[in-house]
Order: sequence, then structure tokens, then C-alpha cells
Amino acid sequence: MQDNPFTYGNPISDPQRFFGRTREIEQIFGRLRNPEFESSSVVGDRRIGKTSLLNYLADPGVRAAHGLGTDNFTFVYVDLQMVDEAMGPEQLWRRLLASLQAQCRDHVIVTALKEVLGRGQLDTFDLDAFFQKVDDRGHHVAFLLDEFARVTTNTNFRPDFYFGFRSLAIHHNVALVTSSRLELVELCHSEDVKSSPFFNIFANINLRMFSPADFRTLVSESLSDTGVRFTAQEITQVLDLGGLHPYFLQVACCLLFEAHSQGLDPASRQAFLVERFQDESNPHFTDYWGKSSDPEKIVLTAAALFERQAGRSAGVAAGDFQRVFSRAEPNIVRLDKRSLLMRTDADWRLFSCVLGPWILDQILAELGEQQSFPQWLAQNKNARERVKGRRGKSLKEVLPRIGPQYRQLILTWASDPQSVAAMAGLLKSVLSMVA
Repeated sequence: MQDNPFTYGNPISDPQRFFGRTREIEQIFGRLRNPEFESSSVVGDRRIGKTSLLNYLADPGVRAAHGLGTDNFTFVYVDLQMVDEAMGPEQLWRRLLASLQAQCRDHVIVTALKEVLGRGQLDTFDLDAFFQKVDDRGHHVAFLLDEFARVTTNTNFRPDFYFGFRSLAIHHNVALVTSSRLELVELCHSEDVKSSPFFNIFANINLRMFSPADFRTLVSESLSDTGVRFTAQEITQVLDLGGLHPYFLQVACCLLFEAHSQGLDPASRQAFLVERFQDESNPHFTDYWGKSSDPEKIVLTAAALFERQAGRSAGVAAGDFQRVFSRAEPNIVRLDKRSLLMRTDADWRLFSCVLGPWILDQILAELGEQQSFPQWLAQNKNARERVKGRRGKSLKEVLPRIGPQYRQLILTWASDPQSVAAMAGLLKSVLSMVA
């Protein structure tokens, strides 16, 4: 049995198994190489590879290859998922400085760290004095802070914390590389924090889909030391399942390699891959859907409906989205950033061929639920008003086919007067196909 060269679940820790992100890596290292030693904020949705990227940046060999491998640089990775509601700034700083102490090779700095950490209480002036000693040694410290939203959404971290951190980053050889699902300024617990100039020190670096070249490199280099080779048809199937999303590509490739290792014939490999991929992807789809706003859910639903109506290969034009939902454009942009929609020439489609059917399975009522519609309507005054008269006739026809928990989403969609007729027509067309 050969070890599977593809991996998913845990972040990538071996730099030899890290692929892609060349532009983003160079941008981050470029900002760290310049005299200002500048900070970056890595932004991307769940499973896009943020932690893997921070692990890669922290690797000594990688840093050396990018001109930051001398003893004058210390990179400190800290997973901030450990930050709970009770933690405050001093506890965080003690955690960061303890991690720095474990990583730093400069004995003078390590001695200064022991002195600082031995104090009963830390304040900004103590930190300022310590990092001045770091500067005097010609040393640079980069904190790689994973899941930084655990700090920005914590009410114990008030504006003075961010003012102090910004001052340290500006006046000393201190830089931050943070990761978060959204841009940090969108993840603040208060307007006072959101307006802090702290967030101005970052360049936002959005992690999105792989390029086709990245995918080809992932497959060819991962398979190079094995006796397994994927066929052209299998490569097409992997791309259809995973799009160019790095996590879902790893899932598909890992499962396909497993199918080859089991000695399955081509047809059995295809069936194995599809079935297992659906099982692995469904929990992640649930998470993405749950973290989507109603307008984003509407655009995702529209994409699923269009793909069911015209076929996935047709793609969805931006104008078609706009026709059925006049507020589609900004939400297409957000879903593109989240790598849930992907561009194909001038059109769009859901990143995975199994996402559309999953969405339709969520929103469509099961047969046994249809009888509950009159009861649901009797309990919802707003819904009763919306389905009255001739304008509401189409809605009254489609709502019984929608699951009770999603009928309000359809009503929200129908509140757009510029597109209600087109959206109802699209729903009716697809419902007639799945009757």
C-alpha cells in the first residue's frame, strides 16, 4: 500500500506538500523585507488554506529562500482560537512573548523576555521598552496570528489595546501577519474598535481559488513518486467536483487516489469518488450556507436554479442574476471572494457541481411537508399579504414546494419589486423539472 500524497482535514505543515499561493507569498515577504517591516492581513473563507499559508511562512527554509532566514528574524506562529471570552490583552501579550522566548535565538533578547514576563503586571510602556531592546539588537519579530477575529470580536480588547499594538508596529521592528474569514475591520465588536487606525497598517491579501497551473502542479508533483496516474477524464471530474478550491481539490484527489489504490475499475472509481466526495463536502456546505447572509443565499439559490434549468456547462451571466435579483452584483463579488462562485469566461457558476443539488435539496420541501403550507400561511400575516391578488399568484404556487424553514428567504427574495416576476418564473420552471 502506498501512502496517499494528498491530504485534507488538518492544515498543511510540510512545505514540500504546499502548492500555489506564489503571488500572495511574495507580497507578504515583500512587505516584510522592506525597511518599514510592514504587516499583512490574510483573508479567506473556511478551508481556503489560511493556516497552511501561515505554517508555510513560518518555516525556516521558506523564510531563508525569501531573504528573511538570518538570526535577525524571529517568526512566531500563534493559534488564537485559544482566546476565550475571559482572556484580556495582558494574557494575550504574555502568550505572545512566551512563544517569542521559545523561538528566539538571541540570548540578550531572551534574557530581556524573562525579565518582562517575570513582572507582576505588563503595560504598554513595558512592551515599548522591551521592543526597543529588540531594535537595538537589529532584530525583527513577525507574529503570525491565526484566527485574529477571536481578538477583534472579544469585548475585553478595547481601543487602547489596538492603539498600543499599532504604536509598537509603527515604531519598532514588529510586524503582524493575521488570518481571518473576513477583513478585520468587518469583524470588530464595536464602532470604536472598527474606527481604530490599527487596521490601516495592514495590506489585505485575499486567498481565493487556485489557478489551473497550481492545480496541474499539485497533481503532477504529488503523483510523481507513485505509480498512480489520473486519466484526463478523471482530471475533468476532479475539477468539476472541487472547482479550483484548494481544499476540495485535495479531497477529490485524495479520494481518487484511494480508489486507484483499491484497484477499482474506471467506472467504479468514478462512482466511489462522487459518493465519498458528497459525504465529505456536505458538512462544509452546511457551514458556508450558515455563514451566508440572506442576499448571498439568494444568489447561491439563483445559481443552483439556473444550473438545474440550463445545465452546469452553460454558466450564469451576470445579467441573468440581475434579472432575477436586482441586488445581485455586490453579492456576486462577495461570493467570488469567498470562492463559492467562480468565473468562467464572462459567466459564473457554483464552484462545485455538487453544491447546486445540495442547495436545492435544502430549500425544496419534502412531500410530507407540503400539507403544512396552509397552516404555515395562517401563522404568517406578512406571507398572507404577499400572496394576495394576481401579483402574488406565482408566489402562492411555489411556496408550498419550499421547505418551511426557507419560505421566509423566498419572501425576502420576492420583496425585490424589480425582479419578483422573473424569480417566480425561474422557481416555477425548476420546480416543474423536479416534480
